[in-house]
Amino acid sequence: MDALNASGMQPVTVFAPVRTAILGMIRLIFGLLVGVAAVAVLWAVSVGEMKPTKPGDMPVWWMYLVGLALAFAAFSIATGGIGRMVSAFARSCCFLAGPAGLLIRVPKNGWFGRFRIIEHAIGWDEIEQIIYFVHRINLIPVSRELRLKLSGERMVVIERHFFSASVKELQGRLLSMLEVAGR
Repeated sequence: MDALNASGMQPVTVFAPVRTAILGMIRLIFGLLVGVAAVAVLWAVSVGEMKPTKPGDMPVWWMYLVGLALAFAAFSIATGGIGRMVSAFARSCCFLAGPAGLLIRVPKNGWFGRFRIIEHAIGWDEIEQIIYFVHRINLIPVSRELRLKLSGERMVVIERHFFSASVKELQGRLLSMLEVAGR
């Protein structure tokens, strides 16, 4: 990282580990709640009174399948939350800009809590468009991200929770840097 700073790279914004860890905690709690539902379904089928009594009732094997599916979902969500909390402590995450372009390092989350650091080295001449994107559910904004549309139909997506600056601020900073770079 010192070699990059020596070559004129300056931070655009800083990595936000607390925000990433809080998001991981929320996912962990949600996964545990789904796990409680899975245990309740499996307990009710095994010990409780959810035995089929009428011809239209669900068979016992189907309820076991539902309980196991809930347990798998709970495990996936909870371990993903743990992985986000662990990725919050990654040391090499950055968002740097310089005369040559951008350097972005962020954690990419995988299945069951695994993550890896991905790096995007982007020249100013590769950037075609900087897009402020809002994910909406029933017209309610649920998350924001910055999308860098690159030449060759490539897209780099930077999620909001990784960095301290808002997506609008990042977009404004990058647009002003593009203008200075002559693009």
